[in-house]
Amino acid sequence: NWWQVYGLGQVGSLEGVVLSDWKQIDNIPDEARLLGGGMDFGYSNDPTACIMVYYWNGKLIFDQIIYQTGLKNNEIAKLLKSNNVNKNTSIYCDSAEPKTIADLKSYGFAARAAKKGKDSIKYGLDLLSQDTFFVTSSSLETIKDLRAYTWAKDRQGKVLNVPIDLYNHSIDAMRYWAMHNIKPHGIGKRRGVKRRN
Repeated sequence: NWWQVYGLGQVGSLEGVVLSDWKQIDNIPDEARLLGGGMDFGYSNDPTACIMVYYWNGKLIFDQIIYQTGLKNNEIAKLLKSNNVNKNTSIYCDSAEPKTIADLKSYGFAARAAKKGKDSIKYGLDLLSQDTFFVTSSSLETIKDLRAYTWAKDRQGKVLNVPIDLYNHSIDAMRYWAMHNIKPHGIGKRRGVKRRN
């Protein structure tokens, strides 16, 4: 199954995936509202991932705009600009890198440190699991992550209540946004801006 999904690129998910209630959507509808974004930082081995979030027809749409290794902070800022990210749009980032967040702020972006508390990974995943969401078809690496991000197992093969520490870069970006914007047991009211082409 791993080879089918990752080696051959076939459609499918691994057994025991953490997030399974999602669908692909070809494009972001014109009437969708931009709510913000999430970003997970990487460099040498791990990619920097940035996911923008939209609200449409009572559902969330996640759209990957960055998924790349070796990015310097000024290059991240250029990619945000080239993807028409409004400098007033809040982007919740990995709080483990305050210097990178400060640099993005210096470029004029509304980068914010995601608050991480005890069990924040599980809490964020639970929020994302509350309702069906969409992922744009162009978000190729995010789709691969979602199909391969599974619950960890012990030596006896028993499923644990923690996910594996792999294939989680785009999902962490989604989670950072979710922890600040999704209420438990419901999405709740949000303010957003209408998408501009």
